[in-house]
Amino acid sequence: MATGSHQGGLTTTEMRLVEQYVSVLDYISRCAQAIDHGDWFYLHDKAGHLADQAERLSTIAREAYDAPRPLRVPAVRAAVAWFGRHYRAARLLHPLDPDSLGLPRGGGRR
Repeated sequence: MATGSHQGGLTTTEMRLVEQYVSVLDYISRCAQAIDHGDWFYLHDKAGHLADQAERLSTIAREAYDAPRPLRVPAVRAAVAWFGRHYRAARLLHPLDPDSLGLPRGGGRR
């Protein structure tokens, strides 16, 4: 597996892991929405997708573990927070860190 190709500062392996993990967080968020609305068919449907996506994540995580170079934790963590910012579960589990994005403190206005 290629790990040296950079896309947005991430290696191919890092990007695949981030994308798949964010996909899992997306389906977790959808399941939470189904619970909030009492929509059991939607929950059934999304839970099935969640299982499929989690299995794919497991495969990619194993590839990341076996990669010739270790993945960069800060880069993966920041990418998960950034790409997952639209999903409820991601915002709860991986809030954006303004320092890692270079944003000014205090809302940016004076």
